[in-house]
Amino acid sequence: MTRFDADTDAGRIELVADAIAAHRERDSAFCTLEADEDPSGDPEFLPPWVQFADGTLNLDCTDEELDRLATVVSRFGAFTIEERETIPAESAEEDAGTNVRIEARADDDRVGQFVDALFQNVYDLPADFKLWAVEL
Repeated sequence: MTRFDADTDAGRIELVADAIAAHRERDSAFCTLEADEDPSGDPEFLPPWVQFADGTLNLDCTDEELDRLATVVSRFGAFTIEERETIPAESAEEDAGTNVRIEARADDDRVGQFVDALFQNVYDLPADFKLWAVEL
């Protein structure tokens, strides 16, 4: 793999497919894709991420994001939410979240389309957000 970021729909989809292929070639535990956007301006912001391994996507969501995730999954027939696990809040000011595992019965390009839709529709990122392959 020669590039590790992209900021257009087509570029991000190709980046995801290439990252998955590199992950398989390296026989690594998983690959991680991370957005480089902070829509809130919060200095404590942690960028949204998605991991892929063995045909499963793994991501964390707030309750609001979880509702949007269900909508995205309903548009992609080859993807199914397989497991949800509550992540306890670390402080009284923080909300609990949910870790979600999604089975992907699709080729790498379709996974790329789904991941791009996740970042734009679930995490509410703009169409020109930058996606990074941060771990292969």
